[in-house]
Amino acid sequence: MQSNTQEKWNELLGDKRHQLIYPSEHVIQAIFRNFTRGGRVLDLGCGAGRHVKVLSENGFETYGCDYTQNGIDTTKKLLDKFGLKADLRVDSIDGLASYESDFFDGVLCCGVLFYNDINTIEKAAKNIHRLLKTNAKAYITLRNTDDYRYKDAIKHTKYATTIVSNNTNASSDVENELFTYFFDKDEVKRVFAMFKDIQINTSRVTSNNDERVDSFLFVTLTK
Repeated sequence: MQSNTQEKWNELLGDKRHQLIYPSEHVIQAIFRNFTRGGRVLDLGCGAGRHVKVLSENGFETYGCDYTQNGIDTTKKLLDKFGLKADLRVDSIDGLASYESDFFDGVLCCGVLFYNDINTIEKAAKNIHRLLKTNAKAYITLRNTDDYRYKDAIKHTKYATTIVSNNTNASSDVENELFTYFFDKDEVKRVFAMFKDIQINTSRVTSNNDERVDSFLFVTLTK
């Protein structure tokens, strides 16, 4: 169901239109709310590097990994442009064997997990738990079943879907035919049950006169 996902994202991250520069506001807030400057923080699935840049320029010991070479190459170019540094690696969320256990003071994983099947997601959840120090936190964004993409997606299970979009004016058009795993709060609690504390907040932004809903779950996990 998701055999084309890595190839698709490697293609997108090689295109300047999808090399986002500006960080998400909610991620900036989460960084300074949950992580201490000077600590080791991993951006898991760093894409084009916008959040790696924020971490590096604000005094964190920064790590970034992505399963696309184009993502890592673009992140390195962005850091070099501003004279910043980070430990960058090509790796997958269900791998991460090169990182020691109990190593990180924080983990970011934004807009990444939901492009994988449930087996990969569950392995990633265990990896995030393993990599964090005791009492350290992870901040994760997941796509909610209230999101407009879910309505028209092909449903393989309640949560596992393939996106269907032929609207060139919608951001989902580049995701057409991509596998996507949606979440509700119950599924978040099930997948991340190994964490001692789970905080879930819903982001709901509308457009097109309230006809279209972009909905995400902002999840903070404490080991």
